[in-house]
Amino acid sequence: MSVQRFANVPVAALLVALLASIPHLRAQPAAGGMQMPDPKQMSGVPLPVSDLQPGTVMVRVIRGSLANIVTGQRVELLGGDQPLTSTTNEAGRAEFTGLKPGTRVKAVTTVDGERIESHEFEVPSAGGIRLMLVATDPNAEKKAGKAASAESGAPAPRSLRGGVQSGSVVLGDQSRFVFEIGDEGLTVFAILQVLNSAQTPVQPPQSLVFELPDDAQGAGILDGSSPQATVAGRRVTIAGPFTPGSTSVQFAYGLPYSGGDLRFSQTFPVALTQLTVIAQKVGDMRLSSEQLSQHRDMTAEGQAYIVGQGPTVKAGDALVLDFSGLPHHAVWPRNLAVAMAIAILGAGTWAAARTGRADASDASRRQKLDARRDRLFSKLALLEEEHQQGKIEEARYADRRSELVAALERVYTRMDHETRVYADDRG
Repeated sequence: MSVQRFANVPVAALLVALLASIPHLRAQPAAGGMQMPDPKQMSGVPLPVSDLQPGTVMVRVIRGSLANIVTGQRVELLGGDQPLTSTTNEAGRAEFTGLKPGTRVKAVTTVDGERIESHEFEVPSAGGIRLMLVATDPNAEKKAGKAASAESGAPAPRSLRGGVQSGSVVLGDQSRFVFEIGDEGLTVFAILQVLNSAQTPVQPPQSLVFELPDDAQGAGILDGSSPQATVAGRRVTIAGPFTPGSTSVQFAYGLPYSGGDLRFSQTFPVALTQLTVIAQKVGDMRLSSEQLSQHRDMTAEGQAYIVGQGPTVKAGDALVLDFSGLPHHAVWPRNLAVAMAIAILGAGTWAAARTGRADASDASRRQKLDARRDRLFSKLALLEEEHQQGKIEEARYADRRSELVAALERVYTRMDHETRVYADDRG
């Protein structure tokens, strides 16, 4: 399982879209102290969504935070045949419609003399694009500094060479773990805020190392993450020193499962000041953990999510989550299909060997049977592939499979009959 497909769309953008869609979280923290991630990190990142009509791009303009929307703001969409212009409405959104799929565009606006551009992106053929353009809030840095100082009671660091101090860091309360449901597996996104509340850079006694679960696959560092984070196999390492304030680290990996239940466990190298978990919900999926003091279902961009929160997780402790009711496919149809394919191949080899002993007068007839057998086998293989990918309804799949298997049986019966006739003639 690979996370490469997320390289150009950091999952933090999805998190912002989720929190932005919940009215009472826009202007203030939710109950329990839940705070939103820094929207500035996701400024200009296009987020494909299915709730917009094809050829639609929705641009939201804010100043510093989702609470500070910018209305009446002129937004340009550059690219295509000619630039397009729209103005943000009372919700701070500018809408562009009727765009040609495949056109490469980018959104641009200027707020108080600050020019803000999005990443260039391609208009999708299905669904639309949402993105934010985030202007600088002059008071943001001052507010962040006060929050960081109040958050940590760490002792004053001692000096090291180059002005770097020895000291400690924590994972701030804007850290999130996000889970996306995939085909027979979860994709785990770790969106971490490494917080240094000192006034100078600090170097912890050792690098921060996350040992991923034993069955983790395809671990990778996401775009927008600090270059201090590296991945090697199932180990993610975040090296110091850490500058004052927060360092953003984002990594992801796949976690396969074969049934409806899965236990997730992740140990933290340093303390996590507040636990926040967001999981995409499909069907009757459930999430439970003794470490979640509260959790609730929410909907954003037409998708259901489970959002859970909990208190501090100490350094060296593990976050343990139990997922149940996960969507999965039964294994026996796939095994049966593989067994059938092997049987068909074996029968084909056997029949081909016996065909080699047929008279020249029978060659044309046997070649036609061989060709029909091969066509039926190819159709069966394609049907099984479509079924595994969910491209065909179960009833249609069962009927078509029965037809193909019956046809193959008739071909092999005919081939066996031809072989017996040949043997009788030679006898």
